[in-house]
Amino acid sequence: MSFKNIFDNGGDEAGSADKSAQAPGEDAPGAGDVSEAVRKLESERDPWLVRQTAHGAFDVMGFLGPLFQNAQGVAAAQRQVSEDPGSASGMASATTKAFGPPKVSISAEDMPKLEDLSKLIATRRNHTLITTGLGTSEGLAADPSLNTAYVADRDGRRLSAVKLDTGAQRVAASGLGDIGEVQVDGQGMAYSTDYGGGRLLAVDLAGGSSRKVADVVGAYGVALDAAGKAYVASWHDGLLVAVDLPGGQKRTIVTGLGQGIGGVALDGRGKAYIGRKDGGGQLYEVDLAARTHRVVTTLPGASTIRVALDGAGRAYTIDHLNGRLYEITLADGAQRVVATGLGACEGLALDTVNGWIYVSNREGQLWQINQRATQALGGVGKVVP
Repeated sequence: MSFKNIFDNGGDEAGSADKSAQAPGEDAPGAGDVSEAVRKLESERDPWLVRQTAHGAFDVMGFLGPLFQNAQGVAAAQRQVSEDPGSASGMASATTKAFGPPKVSISAEDMPKLEDLSKLIATRRNHTLITTGLGTSEGLAADPSLNTAYVADRDGRRLSAVKLDTGAQRVAASGLGDIGEVQVDGQGMAYSTDYGGGRLLAVDLAGGSSRKVADVVGAYGVALDAAGKAYVASWHDGLLVAVDLPGGQKRTIVTGLGQGIGGVALDGRGKAYIGRKDGGGQLYEVDLAARTHRVVTTLPGASTIRVALDGAGRAYTIDHLNGRLYEITLADGAQRVVATGLGACEGLALDTVNGWIYVSNREGQLWQINQRATQALGGVGKVVP
């Protein structure tokens, strides 16, 4: 069959459809004028319901008739192109005339939704509330090998162990003083700070006993390295102190960080990162060998109480004042909020093996947030139970 026959047949079919569309309007009962009262009654109906009246059907046929007529013209133009390629511009003009130029519009309903983004990045969930009733959380550590998080309750002076898959919790140790932070070494020991007592404590997670490792005035944030050292941030004096864990010997690494410094994180390559809870929301980078420091970024109006590193050039910090989780690019200090609704958040831990971020708050809640979800456009958004 030639192209001419194809387009001739298409035009004939469109003409036949046009006649069929006109027939009901000529012969069907009720096809004449409709009173204004009836039209008004129909216009007040739910627009999403199909109008099962003769008038509605006639309106549809009135729309289809011109459409079929235009289709006949398009078929004729397409036949002309098949016979004369030089007439392509004429066909394009006929098509535009028949159907109008293409229009693109994007409404709010067209935008990707959070649950759709979660599916696209293959996540089972982007956040969940693991458990509540953990007291006034002032620090948090995670041990993925034991599927356990350790939450410090400052008012209760205790450390709770929480199973991350079930939320089951138990008291791992008590009598820890004015506990400000906790870190675990993966070998059955935890190290916590006692701000009021100015101490760094070692806690046996199996038996629950504790002992003093060293005196550090205003001890608050703490981080552990692989060489048997703890790095303690002095909230009171604005300095970072290195403590040898076996014997308790200590030396000051850097000073001049200002009062109110909080969490400490180590990158394993000679740099420490410290958040300042009070005094401007700065994130500091400390060169441990050179004993120098610089400001990576400032989060206006925020309280950068904790810091966690993902090993890929990003830091996470929580804003205690506004209940927000930030992602920060260490190379240039670029920052964005990736989760809100976290309450008076005080504890932060990152499980880079399984891709989870854990946040605890002073309302006794422990949150689990998918790290990949934070990297999506818009981040996680507001977390809700």
